[in-house]
Amino acid sequence: MPVTSLITPLQSGRYYHVYNRGNNKERLFHFKGNYDFFLEKYFLYLDPFVQTYSYCLLPNHFHFLIRVRENEINPKKVSNQLRKLFICYARHINIQEKRSGCLLSKNFRRVEINHEDYLKRLVLYIHYNPVKHGIVNDFTNYPYSTFNLILLNQSSRIEKTELTDWFGGYDNFLDYHHIKIDDIRIKRLIIDD
Repeated sequence: MPVTSLITPLQSGRYYHVYNRGNNKERLFHFKGNYDFFLEKYFLYLDPFVQTYSYCLLPNHFHFLIRVRENEINPKKVSNQLRKLFICYARHINIQEKRSGCLLSKNFRRVEINHEDYLKRLVLYIHYNPVKHGIVNDFTNYPYSTFNLILLNQSSRIEKTELTDWFGGYDNFLDYHHIKIDDIRIKRLIIDD
């Protein structure tokens, strides 16, 4: 298993699990519009620098599976763009909620993913997260993840074709997501969040 680190450098052409949570596990998203605003700003700040494969936004934390673009000669720029996103979103929520101070934990976490099997398990973990945290009983009904976006036959900023190819195609992607999942398997999948 990859080691979680706050100082793992983001490097060109590599895959990463990027995640963060609300400061003191506080709520990040209060309304549907918050989720939409966060994703809009995410793609504005990050799309030129990373390819996005999967995500899930939960009330107090989020997960992304990204790959730093091959042509990105200064991968530190990705960390800077994430910082800009977090500042922008914190300002938005601080105004909305009439609060001040840090919204997100100081440092976002990132784990380099360097095995294809781990990539597949991470995608399942990300999509399954709303069930893991008791938000929904069926992850296919959760609106703030890429699972249903991948199923739609329309263009998006998600790398759907490459992602489903990891599973051997669209049908195998679906089959992989409908295997019986238990807590022991989930604990082995990834990390604590």
